[in-house]
This record gives sequence, structure tokens and C-alpha cells, in this order.
Amino acid sequence: MVNLLRYLSLLNTGVWLGIAVFMFIVAMTIFTAPEVNSLLPEKAAKGQAGQIFFQRCYLAQYICAGAALALLLLEWGIGKIAFPKWRLLLLLLIGGLVGGGGQWLAPKMESLLRQKYPEYFQRTPQTAAARPATPASAATTAATAEHAKWHRVSEGGFVAAAALLLIYFGATAWVVGNGARNKSARGRLGVLTTS
Repeated sequence: MVNLLRYLSLLNTGVWLGIAVFMFIVAMTIFTAPEVNSLLPEKAAKGQAGQIFFQRCYLAQYICAGAALALLLLEWGIGKIAFPKWRLLLLLLIGGLVGGGGQWLAPKMESLLRQKYPEYFQRTPQTAAARPATPASAATTAATAEHAKWHRVSEGGFVAAAALLLIYFGATAWVVGNGARNKSARGRLGVLTTS
């Protein structure tokens, strides 16, 4: 049973890592591609499409985080192993990054996007064609600078979460044989090896 839980943990962590890397690569390549520029010529429309994309990716990451926590606790409870405190702390750190990104940073970025492009988000179909382009106000300029700053923070958060997920995957995979606990330093750190 412990081996099945470990397999499911590795599978879940692999999927989660794939989502995190996919989020970063898609954001860096797709939304800046010339094909997307021709399909969505307005930057505000690309930003709005990005927000929808990130909402879905964060939802998938929440599911993976919950599954990882449940599998870790099941492995500890059913497998009668030492409490995996380092893996749990690592998992909580990753969950904090993902939760902070999805619950705090993404809504902040969406709000700044609306402030950055008020003419796009406040227009109606009747006035869209008739409204001329207006020069950027001080609020729009400030929102643009703030959006750029938090965008860099979000990119750093993506990279940090992916790196920590890779470490978590390695810690979860570091099992030899039947998973019995070793009394060595690795066993005290929550990494399972054979006796």
C-alpha cells in the first residue's frame, strides 16, 4: 500500500511540476508570439486572455497541492513511517507560493490590468468605434509601472515554485527497496531508505 501511495505521490508531483513549467513557458512564449499578436492585437485583450489562462492553471495547482498533502499524510499514517517533516514543510512552502500567487497576486494583477487599460475595459460596443485614443493619464502610467513590477514578482514566484517542486519530487522519489525507515540522518530528515 505504501508503494502505491508513493507512486501516486510521484505521479501527482510530476503532473504538478508539468503544470508549473507549462504555465511559465506558455506565458513567456505564447502570449508574446506574433500569431497571438495578429489574433489579439490589443494588449489589454492579451492580458485578459492571460488572466483566464492563469486562473485555470492555478486551479489545477490547487488540486495537485491538496492531493500531495493527502497522499503525504496517508503515506505517514498507513505506512507507519517517521513523520516526513521536511517534505511537509517543503510542500507547505510550495502551497504558500501557489496560494499567494493565485489568491492574492492574480487578482492584484487583474485589477492593475484594468487600471492600465481603462479605455478597453470601460468601453461599450456602441462607443468602441467612436471613442478616439486618449493619452495616458497619471493613474494609467502608475498602474503600468506597478503592473510591470508585480509581473516580475509573479515570474519569480513561478520559477521558485517549479524549483521547489523539483526538489519535492526528488525527496519523494528518494526511496530504496521496501521503504523501511533508516536511523541515519536521512531517516531523521524524513527521507525513507532501507535498513
